[in-house]
This record gives sequence, C-alpha cells and structure tokens, in this order.
Amino acid sequence: MIKKSILYLASHFFICTFIFLCIQKPLFMFYNWGHGASACSFADWARIYSHGISLDFATAGYFTVVPVLIILIYNILPPPPTGRHPALAVYNGVIAFFLALVTLADAALYEFWEFKLDRTVFFYLNDPKNAFASVSFGYLIVRLLALLALTAAYWLLLQLPVRRLLNLRDARRGNRILGVLVVLLAGGLVFATIRGLRIWPNTPGRAFYSKTAFHNHAALNPVFNLAYTSMQKKGFAEQFNFFDEEKRRELYAPLFPAGSVHTEKLLTKEKPNILLLVLEGFGAVFIEELGGMKEVAPNMSRLLRESINFSRCDCSSFRTDRGIVCVLSGYPGQPTSSIMRYSHKIQALPGLPKTLREHGYDTQVLYASDMTFFNMSDYFIAVGHDKLVSQDDFPSSDRTTKWGVPDHKAFEWLYEDIRARQADARPWYTTFLTISSHAPWDVPYRRLEDDKLNAFAYVDQCVGDFIDRLKASPAWDNLLVVVTADHGFNQQEVASPSFPHIPFFLLGGAVGNARTIDRIVCQTDIPATLLGQLGIPHDSFTFSRDVLSETYTYPFSFNTFNNGFNFRDTTGCTVYDNTASRALFNVRPDGSEDLTPDALRREQRGKAILQTLYDDMDRR
Repeated sequence: MIKKSILYLASHFFICTFIFLCIQKPLFMFYNWGHGASACSFADWARIYSHGISLDFATAGYFTVVPVLIILIYNILPPPPTGRHPALAVYNGVIAFFLALVTLADAALYEFWEFKLDRTVFFYLNDPKNAFASVSFGYLIVRLLALLALTAAYWLLLQLPVRRLLNLRDARRGNRILGVLVVLLAGGLVFATIRGLRIWPNTPGRAFYSKTAFHNHAALNPVFNLAYTSMQKKGFAEQFNFFDEEKRRELYAPLFPAGSVHTEKLLTKEKPNILLLVLEGFGAVFIEELGGMKEVAPNMSRLLRESINFSRCDCSSFRTDRGIVCVLSGYPGQPTSSIMRYSHKIQALPGLPKTLREHGYDTQVLYASDMTFFNMSDYFIAVGHDKLVSQDDFPSSDRTTKWGVPDHKAFEWLYEDIRARQADARPWYTTFLTISSHAPWDVPYRRLEDDKLNAFAYVDQCVGDFIDRLKASPAWDNLLVVVTADHGFNQQEVASPSFPHIPFFLLGGAVGNARTIDRIVCQTDIPATLLGQLGIPHDSFTFSRDVLSETYTYPFSFNTFNNGFNFRDTTGCTVYDNTASRALFNVRPDGSEDLTPDALRREQRGKAILQTLYDDMDRR
C-alpha cells in the first residue's frame, strides 16, 4: 500500500502537470493564433514552457494536497471492505470541471481582454446577462459542449491511476505508521513544489520574462493567476507602495498643476450646448489622419481636418467601465480594479456633467444598451446626469443587436432630441456612449470584409452622417461637439506604446478655426480643458489638467493596462509591468530603445501617479 500510495500521488501530480503542459497551453496558443501565437517561433514556444513550468508544477501541487490528505486518512482509519475510492472520484470530478472551465475561459476571453484570466472575471459574472452580451447563442452552445467533453477527458485522466494503483483493501496490510510517515513526507515535497525553492514564494511574475506581453501570458498558468489575484485582499492604500511618502510627494507634485491661467480660447460662444461623443474602442489605429488604417474611417479623418484636433491624445485605461470614468471624472484608470464597482466611492468622484449642471446646464446621457451593467447607471447619476436614456427608451423592434440598439438608431434619436431642444432657454449637455464597435460586431452595414473593421467603418459612417445633418441645422451655430473614445483597441497589444492613442477633437459652430494641437495630452484632461474654455473652476478634478492653460508646462500621458502602466512624455514612452516588476518598453519618440536616465524618470513618475491614485481611491 505504501508503494502504491506514493505512485498514485506522483501520478496525480504529473497528470495535472500534463494537463497544463499538453492541453491548456497548446489550446491557449492555437485558440489565440491571430492574437500573437502565430508570431511565435519554436524558440518562443520553448521559452514560454521553460518560464511557465515552475508555476505549472506549483498549481499541480495545490491540486495534489487533497489526495495527500485522503491517502493519509486511508492509512490512519480502518478502510471500508470495498476497494472503491468515492472521495477521490468526487474530488477528481470537481477539479476536472474546474480545470476544464478555466482552460476554456482563459483561451476564449483572451481575444476580448488581452490579459490573463484573473479575479476580474468575478466582476463581470455579477451580471451574467451583460457579461455574455457580446457572444451569440451558438457560440455559448459550442463552448458548453467543449466544456463537457473536456471535463470528461480530464476526469478519465485523473481517475486512471486510482483504478490502476489503489485498492483500499491493501490498506489492511503493511505498517500503517510507516505509511503515515511516508505520506507526510510526500506532503512535504508537495508543499515545497507549491512554495518553490527560491527565497521568495511563487508569484505570477515568475512567468514574466519577455517584452512581448502575449509570451508572458502564454507562460502564466491561468489557475495559479486566478487563485493568486483572488487572494489579494489588500486595501487600496496598501497596494503599489513604490516610495516612501516624501519621495512620492516629490515626484508627484509637479505633474498635475491646479487651475487655469490665461487659457487659450478656442470657443466663440460663452455658453454653448455641449455634446460629448465617446466612441466604443475607437483607437487611432483605425483613423488614417492619426496614422492608422486608410480604409476604415474616412469620415473621422475628414472631420479631424475640419476640427481642433488634439492629435497626440492617449486614453487612460483599457476597458469601458474605467475609460468612461477617465472622460467624465478626469480620474485615471486602475490597473487592478474599477472604481465604478464601488457605489460609495463613485459618489465622491467629480463629474463634468455635475459641474456643468451647477452652472445652469441641463444634463443627460444616452447609452442605448443595458445601463445596469457594471454599475453604470449609478455612476452616470453620481456624476451629474439628470436624465438617463437607455435601450429601454427605444421600441423593442430597435434592439436588434446583442448589445442593444445599433448606433445609427441611437444617432437618429439624438438628432431629433437636439432639434427639439432648440427652443430651450437653458443650455444643455449630453454624453453619448456608442456600442456598435464592440464584439460580436453585428452591425446593419457592410463595406469591409473583416467583421471587426466593418463594425468600426459602420460607426464612422454613423458619425459622419450625424455631423453632416447637424451642420445643416440651426442647432449647429451654438453647438460644441467633443469627440473621443473610451479606450484604444487591441488591434495592437494593450501593453505597448501604440495602444493608448485615441482621437480627441472639437468641432461645431461654437468652435473657432480648424487647427491641429500637436502636444501630448491624456483622456483625463478632457474635463479640466473643457471647463477651462468655459471659464468654470475645475479644482475638484485633481487628476485632470487644462492643457490650454499656461500652467500646462509638462505634457505627458498616463495609461494603465492590466496590472501595468504606460507613461509618455516628450522624451519617449515607458511601458511598465507591475507583475514582472520591470519595464517592457523604453522607447524614444522615434521608436528606438531609450537607455538614458529619461527612462528611469518616466518609470518613477508613472509609479508615483499609480501610488497616489490608489491612495486617493482608498480615501474616497
């Protein structure tokens, strides 16, 4: 029994490792062939395996703990007369289902998220209806069948050594004390595998070795990452403590000057009506005028040439729930959380519509989808929108896509609403967050073969038609239209210098002559810059800068991705990964590698912002 027990435990451990090495990793790589795996050479595959295997061993060790305890009990207590192993069969069934679920979720979600499966998934599962809104029923059925098949395969693998090596009746024979000691020794070896042999314990960062984020993500075991991030229960103020308080204050102090001094005026009207268009995922990569693709967004390129174009604007986050907070509250995106989840904290955030309401504006938001998703309605109310317009305000016949009402219908509603407001004595402000340039790319339009690019082309057409109609209406004369995006798009890697680039431009009858402003700005600067143009104080927007003020002497942008940040100034760009605890990129403006002290300064300033941001979140 002793020999067979040890052989069983070793077999269980190596079967778990086999699942990670021979099923999970290849499935992740081949499923995401178009998202980075196709560029992997044989040497890349070898490095992915060699750098990830220690965490694969550690995770297999975690799954072997329970069998160790069960075998220990078998050696202590009198076994039943039958030779069956019901406890092990049930346990293997549970972990087979869990492993299959994580394997498939990790592979399938990566194409949407561009980061490894972690505790973020639990945020979205609080609202399963909207969490699966971007996929079809057929997509879910295929994945469900795959889940059942993979669960069965995993269970059969895990049960194989149980049937071959263990018979409880053998436990009646042999030295039980020796058996207990040997199993305890095996448990110690399992613990050593989990803990690792280095001075410090295993963390996800152990798998991070490359400047290419996909390679790091492929190496990282998804079960380990999910468990590790789920167990991080630190308060916000305890996270990202890179510096002592004096050093943090010294680095941070010059970054966010308060107030506006002699703001350069771009507007021709004192109190124009304001429309803020936030385009879902519309990164600069799709806009030729901003250096992107030629065929996708001709209308955006045309409008940029007719507008005041902030040509070097970066988004501050990588997800809509954080990006909309960046735009409306001037509050930087968080790499490991989302402040929108915390109802008590969003009440303390500043809001562009809230400030405008205090200065006589009527305010509303249009989001032609389910506004209950991710606490969005609470946030929109908290930051000052008096009226919320969602998919529920449209006829059911208009809700023809997975996310709700397609953008052309929402733009039609908005145009009629603007026409109806022409006689209003009070100025108005509207936020419009579009939805159609989002997976599953089901839009009532066909110009480009690629479904994804076609969805962005559709939104471009909607924007162009809408603006052209407004230009021909009397509402145009006193209108300021602000166009931006909620975040960049993962046509590139999120953890890259190019991902954050988004459009930000002003047009309308209330705007002066067209021009390009070629200075680095950030999405979070939108509230302070607009309020500065209106002569309205913006002191409560502590992370937002008036980029047209004389106080704006140090142009930079700060963007976060999943547990990392991107800091850009005139000396170059640093992309820093907190998990790996090192910079993935340090590049000059021309794209060449930056080995100068400027790289360290950018890294330190990015860390100071991140530390300050999480301290601020803790206080709100």
